[in-house]
Amino acid sequence: MHIHIIDRFADLSAVRENWDAVYEADPEARFFLSWQWLYDWLQVHRTAWLVLAAQHEENDREYVAFLTLRIGAEFAKSCGFFNVLLFGGTGFSDYAGILVRPEHAAEALPAFAEYLKRELNWARFTMHNLTMSDERRQLFVGAFDPVRFAHHPLEQKNPGETTDHAICLSIDLPPSWEDYLQSLSANNRQKIRRLLRKVDAAETYRITLSDGDDCDRNLETLLGFWRAKWAPSKGEKNADELAALNQAVLERCACAGTLLLPVFWHRDRPVAALAILIDWCKRSLLFFIAGRDEAYREMPAGYLLHAYSIRYAIAQGFTTYDFLKGDDPYKFLFAPQRRQRQHGVVVATRTGRNLGGRLDPRGLSAALEVILEMQDRGETAEAAFGYGEILETDPDHALALYRLGRLVAESGDHDAARELFSRSVALDPNGDNAWSSLAYSLHACGAEDAARDACHRALALTPEHEEAALLLHQLTYPPQPAFGSAIATARLQPVVDADWQPAAAPAIAQAGAPEREPAVPGIHDQIEEYLHSYISRHG
Repeated sequence: MHIHIIDRFADLSAVRENWDAVYEADPEARFFLSWQWLYDWLQVHRTAWLVLAAQHEENDREYVAFLTLRIGAEFAKSCGFFNVLLFGGTGFSDYAGILVRPEHAAEALPAFAEYLKRELNWARFTMHNLTMSDERRQLFVGAFDPVRFAHHPLEQKNPGETTDHAICLSIDLPPSWEDYLQSLSANNRQKIRRLLRKVDAAETYRITLSDGDDCDRNLETLLGFWRAKWAPSKGEKNADELAALNQAVLERCACAGTLLLPVFWHRDRPVAALAILIDWCKRSLLFFIAGRDEAYREMPAGYLLHAYSIRYAIAQGFTTYDFLKGDDPYKFLFAPQRRQRQHGVVVATRTGRNLGGRLDPRGLSAALEVILEMQDRGETAEAAFGYGEILETDPDHALALYRLGRLVAESGDHDAARELFSRSVALDPNGDNAWSSLAYSLHACGAEDAARDACHRALALTPEHEEAALLLHQLTYPPQPAFGSAIATARLQPVVDADWQPAAAPAIAQAGAPEREPAVPGIHDQIEEYLHSYISRHG
C-alpha cells in the first residue's frame, strides 16, 4: 500500500468521484463517512485536518481507502505539549471509522496504522464512535502494539443516565407500510394508525416536509426548541455554540439534498421537528436531531413524526431507518431489528509523549490555540515553553517567534526580544504588530534610528496602529521637561518622513545597541536557557 496525504480542500474536492465509488463499494460505510458530510463538516468546524489516502499500487489512478483525521494539541505537566488525533467527523458524526474497498481492507487498515506510527507525531488517538466490524477493528486497532501503546476503552454512558450511547438501533424497512405495521405490537399499530389518520386529515394537526422556501425558518424553529431544552444542563454558551454548528452543517445538508425536515403543526403553531439525514447511496434515513415545544401536551408529536418519517421512507424505497446512537426506550416502540455496539477506544503512547519526540508540524495551529489560552490564564512560563516547543519543530514559525518575543519583552529582556521580533519580521514582513513590538524593543535597547524605521514599517502596513504611532511621535518629538508627560500619553498622529524608505529587516535585526542588563530577570530559567540556545542557532 502507498499512502498519500490530502490536506487542502481543493485536493479533497478533486477525489470526490473516487471517494464516492469507494463509499458505494464499502458494505460497512455509513453516511458519516460520505464525502459530502465530511467535506461540509471540515468546512464548518475549521481545525487542522488531513486525509490519508491509500493506493494499492504506486502508479494506480485511484485510491482504495480513506482515513480522515483531525490533529489537536494538549498540555500535561508531566510531559509537556503533545498532539492528539481524532477521526475527522468527531464532534458531530455518530459513526466513525475508515472507508475502504472490502477486497483491500486486510492490507489498507494495517498500512494506515503503520503510517500513523511512522510518519505522524502524536501521543493519543481518541477513537470516538468507532463503528467497525470486529475483523476490521482488529486489523486497525490491533496494529498498535501493546509494548508501545496502551488501549483504554471509552465509556459511553453519561453519569446518572441509563442510556447506553454505544448501542445503535435501526430498522430494516420492508417493501410496504402494512408489512411494517405488522412488526409492531397490536396496541402500537392501532395507535399509529389512529393518530396518522388525524394528521392526514390536515384539519387541526398536520405534518409538513420543509422545502427550500421554508427550510431555514423551520430549522431555526427546531434548534430553538432544542436549545430551550438543553441550555439549562449544557450551559447557555455551550448550547449556543452547538446550535450554531448544527445550523451551519444542516444548512449545507439542505443545499446538498441530504436533509429531510418534517415539522408537526397544531393549526398554525409548529410544536416539533426532526432533522433526518438522507443517504441516497445506501438508501437510508438517519435520525439526527429533534426539537419540540416542551409545553405542548395535546399530541405525542415526536412519536408521530417518527411514524410519519418511517412511512415516508418506505414509500420512497428506502431500506433502513437508523436511530443512530443510544438505546433510548422510545426507539423500541418502532421495532428496530438491528442492534450494533460501538467500541470506542483511546490508543496512547505508554510514555505519554509524542512519537518522534516533538510536535507534529500539521498540528502547530492547534498548539498555538492552547498556548494562547494559557497566556489568558496567566501561565506565562508554560506558554513560553510551548512557543519553544513549536520553534523546535518549525524554527521559522513567524507567529510563534512574535508571541514568544512579547513574553520575553514583558519580562524586561529586550535584547532577547529584539532578536525574536527581528527574525519574525524577516520571515513575515507583513506582521504589523511584530514591527511595532520590534520598535519598542529597539527603543528600549537604545537603537533609536532602527526603532523609527520599524515604526514606519508597522504604520505602512496599518496606518491606524496606535502603539507604533505613539512611539514614532515620541521618537520624533522627544518630551520636554515642562510638558513631557502630556505628550507621552497623547494619542497623536505621527509625522511620517516624506523621504522615508523601508530598511531591510536584517539591517534592523543587526542594529547596534548599548550593552545593558535586562530590567527584569528572564521569565523562567528553563526558558531563558532555551532562548540563548535558540538565538545562537538561528539569531
